[in-house]
Amino acid sequence: MASNNIEIEAKVLLSKKDYQKLLSLITFNPNIKKQENFFLDSEIRELRKYNIMVRLRKREGYKLTLKAPLSEGLLEKNQKIDEKDALSLIERNVFPRGEIYDFLEMLHINIDKLKILASLATERQESTYNGYPINISKNTYGSKVDYELEVDSDSRQKSEDVIREICNQYDIKFKLNTLSKENRAIEEALSKK
Repeated sequence: MASNNIEIEAKVLLSKKDYQKLLSLITFNPNIKKQENFFLDSEIRELRKYNIMVRLRKREGYKLTLKAPLSEGLLEKNQKIDEKDALSLIERNVFPRGEIYDFLEMLHINIDKLKILASLATERQESTYNGYPINISKNTYGSKVDYELEVDSDSRQKSEDVIREICNQYDIKFKLNTLSKENRAIEEALSKK
């Protein structure tokens, strides 16, 4: 079974000090969501050329996700897969059949060349700020750890306005992060080769 969403978000990378400050000043849900992400592409980064991201996420089961750019935001396709298919993808680069496979095939992507290039573990906590969903994350990939604040809304401008407001209120340098977790993790992994 697959689902489609439109995702419109704004993100800011945080220092460890600002991450800890926000955790102490904003009431986040104490339930930390842990997840492991496996990012796929070909060795020549064919998906990146199209600005497409494909990941396998492990959190309370496995979900395959594709994100592709829209004029505003991202088209997000999600497909739940069972553990057998997930392990086949992780261990043998066997891409599972389904809506995401069909979408990539329609774009003439050579699916047999896709493989896991990097993984990233996230500890995420969620809250709301003036009615908008926000989350704060600690991301670990390779030998790196980074911290990120994210705001979701129905428009890019609103997401940016809300995250700017949070940064101003809590005296955090405002600089939108445009380098995705996927690209940070893959660049780190490729730099070690």
